[in-house]
Amino acid sequence: MIVLRHHLSETFHKDSLENNVRESGEKRPEVSFVPKYRKTLQWVLAVFCVLWVGWHFYHNRQDLALFGSLSWPILLILLGLFTLHLWLYSLGLFYVIISCARTKIPFIDFFKTIIIGRFLSSIAPQAGGVWRAIHLKHKFSISYTRYIGGFLCFLWLDAAMNIILSAAIFAVFAPTFTISSISIWLFLGILGIAWFIPIFLEKLLLNKTIRTGRLGRLHEHLSSMISIAVQGIHDRRMLVRVIALNTTNFANNILIFYLCLSGSQGSITIPAMAVFFILLKLSSYIIITPGNVGVREIAYGVLAEHMGLGTGAGIVLSVFYRLFGMIIVSLFGIYFGGLTLLSGNRKLQSPS
Repeated sequence: MIVLRHHLSETFHKDSLENNVRESGEKRPEVSFVPKYRKTLQWVLAVFCVLWVGWHFYHNRQDLALFGSLSWPILLILLGLFTLHLWLYSLGLFYVIISCARTKIPFIDFFKTIIIGRFLSSIAPQAGGVWRAIHLKHKFSISYTRYIGGFLCFLWLDAAMNIILSAAIFAVFAPTFTISSISIWLFLGILGIAWFIPIFLEKLLLNKTIRTGRLGRLHEHLSSMISIAVQGIHDRRMLVRVIALNTTNFANNILIFYLCLSGSQGSITIPAMAVFFILLKLSSYIIITPGNVGVREIAYGVLAEHMGLGTGAGIVLSVFYRLFGMIIVSLFGIYFGGLTLLSGNRKLQSPS
């Protein structure tokens, strides 16, 4: 793992230096956006969150029975559904990336890249994302800017679909749904407003020019990436594909949540599953601890308690989702050669 991390850092730093030169030959100033002690604080917070989860089960030992509540047939079905989830996610991201990068990639190669990236991230946080960007650039000549812009476009479209599908579920099944006496429509409204932020940012950045210094470098990168993300939604063929895939994956995840909670005593409703899915997506956009370990478990526990399912059921749901995801990613990651990368035997090759 140390060898891999060193190699990734070395490769990424080398590429950054190569891309950090203006056409005139003048070196651009390097910019760091990572607070010095952020990672340490994240891990400290993660430890406290995990300790809180342990404290809950220590004082509520009856909730531990939920971990053994799933039958073998249900476990096998869940593994199949998680495999389907990973395939649908990868295919949706694939269509967006090839549209924004304006290139062609065999899907199986892209799928392997996604799987190995997730496998590496499960062992060394953030290593997978860095490796994926480097691999796509070296093997398929996709620049970091276009890759990140495409990824932002995918997240943006994914957020839009989740808001629309969740709103449809609440409108049909529970128009008066509340969380702690607060209407679900207020939460969805806030998310809907936030969805337009990239459009405002694009117009703001395009209308303002900063040519020098670190702010100029930041402005240049943000302008390029956000423009790629916003312009990406004009590809109608890609949009139709992503909408179909996201809708299918939304339904797939609702079923996953339902089966994970099938051993609990509370009433499981479709709107409740939709709320858990919204929170799952938010936890993938907003990272507080590495992988949001502990944070998501507590959030799910609090949410489940407010919905009458019990804190333990929410925590167990989050643990199940995390565990099944890790099992599937690990199996595919090992099969596709992730262990070879961890050993440091495989080196990234620059395109000839």
